[in-house]
Parts: sequence; C-alpha cells; structure tokens
Amino acid sequence: MRNDKIELYKLLEDAYAGRGGFQTGEYLVKHKREAADKYSLRQKLSYYLNYIKPCVDAHVAPVFKTLAVRDYEGPGVKAWELFASDVNFLGDGIDKLMKKAACSAKLNGVAYIVMDMAEGLAVNSLADYERNRNNLPYAFVVDAIAVKEVVLDKFGRIVKFVYSEPDADNEYTPATRTMTAEGWTLRSSKGERKGSWNIGRVPVIPLFSKEHKTHDAFPPSEFASAARANLAIFNMCSWLNEIMMNQTFSVLTYPSSGAEEEITLGTNNALSYPVDSSHAPAFIAPPADPATVLATQIANLQQEIYRMAVVVNVTGSSKLQSGQAKAWDYEATNQILSDFADAVENAEMKVARMFSIWTGVALDYKVNYPSDFKISEVEQELANAEVAKGLNFGDGFNLEVFKRVLTSYLPELKADEFDTLVEEYRNLQEQQKLDYINSGEGDEE
Repeated sequence: MRNDKIELYKLLEDAYAGRGGFQTGEYLVKHKREAADKYSLRQKLSYYLNYIKPCVDAHVAPVFKTLAVRDYEGPGVKAWELFASDVNFLGDGIDKLMKKAACSAKLNGVAYIVMDMAEGLAVNSLADYERNRNNLPYAFVVDAIAVKEVVLDKFGRIVKFVYSEPDADNEYTPATRTMTAEGWTLRSSKGERKGSWNIGRVPVIPLFSKEHKTHDAFPPSEFASAARANLAIFNMCSWLNEIMMNQTFSVLTYPSSGAEEEITLGTNNALSYPVDSSHAPAFIAPPADPATVLATQIANLQQEIYRMAVVVNVTGSSKLQSGQAKAWDYEATNQILSDFADAVENAEMKVARMFSIWTGVALDYKVNYPSDFKISEVEQELANAEVAKGLNFGDGFNLEVFKRVLTSYLPELKADEFDTLVEEYRNLQEQQKLDYINSGEGDEE
C-alpha cells in the first residue's frame, strides 16, 4: 500500500507545529480579484491560532503523566536497561521514545517505531552486549509523512517497509530505505547499498491511535477534520484583520463646492459633499456586520474543533453543562485515553520482544500504563490503598498496591528512583516475614 496521504500529513504536521504555510502565510487563499501586493501584505500580517496542538497533547500527556510500571526478568535484563536508558544514542530513554511515538500516532493516526543495529558489529556473547551500549540495537520513530510504502501479508503483518531518511551527503534530497524480513536496501545520492539480517521479520512496530482495519496501514487521523477547521480559522482571521485595517477608522465628511476628479478614502483625508445640502460635518463608519459574522464563525469553529477532538480539559473548551452531561463527557474522554494507553503499552512490549529477537537474549517483559484517568484526589488514592492492603491478599497484591501509590502520590519519580523504592519495599516485605518467623508466631500457627 502506497502512502497517498502526504498532503494531509503535511497539513497535520504544520497545524500541530504552527509552521509551513501557517508560518509563511501560504495557506491563505488568494481572492480572485485580490492584487498580488495586497495578498503579499496579508500573508505578512497573518497570525495562526493553534487549536490542534493543545487538543493532541490533551490526548497524550495524561498517558505519560505518571510513570509506567515496568517489570522484566531474564538473562537480558542488564542489556535491556542499557538500551532503555539510551534508545537512540542521543540519551533518550524508553519513556521519551514512546511519548514521541504516541504524539505522532495520535496526530496522524499511526506512527512506526523502527529498530536497527549498526553495521559490522562483532558481537559474540551476552557480555559483549552488557559491556558496550554501541553493540546493542537502537530505535527511533518514523512519522507517517516519511513513509512511502507498507506491504502487509494476509494476517496484517508488515513484510515490506519503505521510508525516507536524511541523506548525509545531500541535504535537499532524502534517501530511501527499504526493509524486508531478509534485510535492507538504501538508495542515496551515493548510489545503492544493501545489508542482511537473520531476525526473520521486518523490525518495525506500528502504533495506531485507535482500532482500525487490519490491512489499512494508513488509517484516517482523528484530527483531520479539526486541522481543516483550524485552516478555515486561519483564513477567517486574515479576512477579519483585513476588515479591521480598512474599516476601523471613521471617515470625515464635510461640505465643499470644489469639484473632485479623484476620490481616495482613508484615515488621512475626508469625503466632501455639496454645500447646499443640509448635512453638518460628521464622521461616518462602515457597518460592523461582516466583522461580527466572522468573529462569530471563528468562535463556533473553535468549539467544533474541541467537540471533534473530544476534549473537555483544555482552556477555552468549557461550556455550561448539566452534571450528567459533564459526567458523560469525562467518561468518554477517560475511555479514549484508556484505549490509547493500552495501544502504547502493547507497542512497548513489542519493542521489548524485538530487542530480544535482535540480541538473541531472553527477556520476560511487562509494562503497565495508567488505565484510569478520572479526576481523583491523592488523599482518596491513599485511603483506597490502605483498604486494599487490609484485605491481606498476599505480598504480590500489596506490591502492586504500593506501585499504584507511588505513581499517584509521587508522579514525578524517575524510572531508577521508582525501581529503588520498589526494591526497598520488597526487602521490607522479606524482613517482615523473617521477623514474623523469628517471633515464634509462625510456628504456633
């Protein structure tokens, strides 16, 4: 399947970042009777009200607000920790990789996580992986706009992946990389290069923003209509600005007996009328109807963007609602966030499995992202944790309760700090067992 949505992805990327035609004014529609110099001035005076970025961020930020809970074991633990702390040789951890993929997927409908290894590595043992980070794979996100073609088998698995990447020798023309289960091909300004691998699959993990058709590699974006509405607002703001510039200032009228061959209206001159008329000198102003209509339409489109994005927690999206209506809105938002968190969770576990395949080292990996995004107080969470612990369902249950307390009470914890506290709690549980046995109470029971 070839990517035929490049123009849409370009609009989405520009709308989110406020760049491209929104920055240069090229997205402004030129009126058929508008002079070129006037259109150029309108482009220079244009301004962009970005509603797409806060809407997309409102769907992504809550998923990463608290630290994901990760548990892994097996011979590949140390190698994975080296990789997870620096997934791309730039110091970005696994959290940053997944957040970047999530943002791209939510905006475009899909994002692709690619895992690769440097060429010519002579890695012979697990110790080689653990000794040097450079011997391990690296991962990065390929946005939908850079993907040229995706071929799927009858099960929906990727068997061919073609995308554009920067060409180190030509900054104007990107290179094209093709990945298959057998290896890769790179076509650049220096010609064609090839390589092979023995992983038996294409090392690409797709992250979709929501449920989609199995054989649709480029599903529709949730924000396509919202981006077009934002484009309409961009043009309307320019029209409104034009009206304000040309019609804001009143024009002076006065009696005059002189004949005027040419009349040029503006803020620095006046309009005359016959002296025998009964009108006194006065200021006149054009009607405000066009500006009022435009301002109303802009406000309506703004609310429509928030409605289409199912956003209830962005400044400017609030409206008067009944308690039941608000409850339904928050329930819908919570379900959307929960489903997306599950998709991110599954994608990260596939990244871990791909890492295990690349290195040939076993790794049992589990990750849990937040699943409940309803507003709750920290005090209530702690009270619920106390009740849950009192149920005495065992150390494993209590450990999971402790992890939930950490993520809600200390959401800013870093991954290593979180793991340290969890290990301390495990040690505390073991010590409590020993104390219980040494006290003799265990023997009596």
